[in-house]
Amino acid sequence: MADLTLGVDPGGSGLKGFFTLDTFKPELILMEPEVAVVPLHSLEAYEQTKIGNSSPENNAWIEYKGQHQAVGFLARKRFYADLQLQKRKFELALPKVLAMVGAIAEKHELPNGSTIKLGILLPWGEYQDRDLFKTLVTEALANYKFRGQPKSFLVESFICLPEGGGVLSRGRPPGSSLKDQTVAVVMLGYRDASILLVERGEMSVGRTESLGFAKMVDRVKSQTSALDQHKLVTAMCKAGKNVSGKALESLVVSLDSAYKSHELSTIRKAISNAREEYWMMLSQWLKLHVTRSADEIIAAGGTANFFRSELNGTKKSSKLCSIMITGIYAINESRSSSDRDFL
Repeated sequence: MADLTLGVDPGGSGLKGFFTLDTFKPELILMEPEVAVVPLHSLEAYEQTKIGNSSPENNAWIEYKGQHQAVGFLARKRFYADLQLQKRKFELALPKVLAMVGAIAEKHELPNGSTIKLGILLPWGEYQDRDLFKTLVTEALANYKFRGQPKSFLVESFICLPEGGGVLSRGRPPGSSLKDQTVAVVMLGYRDASILLVERGEMSVGRTESLGFAKMVDRVKSQTSALDQHKLVTAMCKAGKNVSGKALESLVVSLDSAYKSHELSTIRKAISNAREEYWMMLSQWLKLHVTRSADEIIAAGGTANFFRSELNGTKKSSKLCSIMITGIYAINESRSSSDRDFL
């Protein structure tokens, strides 16, 4: 058995990993998704001036091939990193995996030379890059630095699945088979929307579009002024389908009571409009690409949870049978990075 078994989802809303060490006791590790290229002197200055000692996943930075990158909470808070959603997910997955493995190794005293079984999820549109990513991550894990300390691990095995590939078996009775069915899995995430079609037990067709939750967030920001993206996502999730004004009050920055009411009304209207527009685009895309011959359609992902009522409403006219919830998570700014609210 490998010293570390790790499954990673390098998502746009958050970097998530399930891992287990020598005994099978699965643990969850969460990190912010941002990555930032940073000069070494800036990282050294940070290390010298910081006060306190947080968990390694919250002050993670790596060095690989002469390039230094802050990852997660450090990249977001100290270096104001962008989500870089325009890049392919696997491009940013490399520093994310290095940082996550480094954090686990530091917290659990995993020595250099340890073996790793690594699994990762990529959108269908990037699934063809899995062999390239295997080569890159195997080489990188063998020789890099985490927070200035040399790290070296051996990848014993590597598996990559398209996002949504793991939800097919959830909730199915033992012994049930997909060999006589056509099943469509719809993954609705923060960055992308993907469709996987499984026919008679084999994954046959896939499609990925940049139609994730981020599209709706961008639309809201275009109709409002100076909203913090992370706080906006949290508020939108809490506001729900009816866009509760109370849930949006934390976004209002004006102290003047008259303008505060106007600002709140503007934000609420922008979210309502963006939600309607986004659902129209997403639902049309789903109708166009989800085959009508499917025996079963499974919707999964945080955005599916957000649009639960709309998706449930489609059951009357389709074979949508279940919604698997993974959750959009948001970080409560007043608490440590390890505390998350799953919405």
